[in-house]
Amino acid sequence: MKMGVIAGAAALAIAGFASAGFVGFEVENLGLVNGKSAWKVYAKFNSANDVVLNVFNVTGVTGSFNQADFAGGSWAPQFTSNPTEDSYVTVGGTPGFSNSTTADPNWGGSGFNQPGIPNGAGWFNNNPPNLQGKVDGNLRTLIAQFVFTSATPSVFTGTASVGFNQGLGTPTVFGNGSFTIPAPGAVALLGLAGLAGRRRRA
Repeated sequence: MKMGVIAGAAALAIAGFASAGFVGFEVENLGLVNGKSAWKVYAKFNSANDVVLNVFNVTGVTGSFNQADFAGGSWAPQFTSNPTEDSYVTVGGTPGFSNSTTADPNWGGSGFNQPGIPNGAGWFNNNPPNLQGKVDGNLRTLIAQFVFTSATPSVFTGTASVGFNQGLGTPTVFGNGSFTIPAPGAVALLGLAGLAGRRRRA
């Protein structure tokens, strides 16, 4: 799968307020997956030592999200059965049973097992010594994947805060920012891709 490419162009967007090592959020367009629109959201930093601990106070996330998991509809990364088509949240790592991301209480009684993400909700790494939230080689940590049930995603601007440090024994720092899906310019690219698909079928 070619990531970040649709109609021959990558769609990346960075937005947010700098706070210590936090630069903002980065949105990556994964293109179309079996007719569905897929996107990843990363927290971006400026140090290779930064480690995300939690994401919280999330607001504004809306849409008709595709879920491909063992639970029949969950944001839990542990239950992902099809990582390319599942919508999930995480603090770094990869989806699967070993992922240590947990829903915070603001999800309510249903926790991760609900259609959307409630305003004010968040998630955290319940085993921070494993450094699952440490930035990758691009100085970013994956915090969510959104897969929409159609090729045209819902347009929304979400806001979120992140807590992070630089490993065990270091102080926790907080940053906040926003992310927009589709990333700027991506809507036009999605339209071009759909047009090209119709022309091929004609």
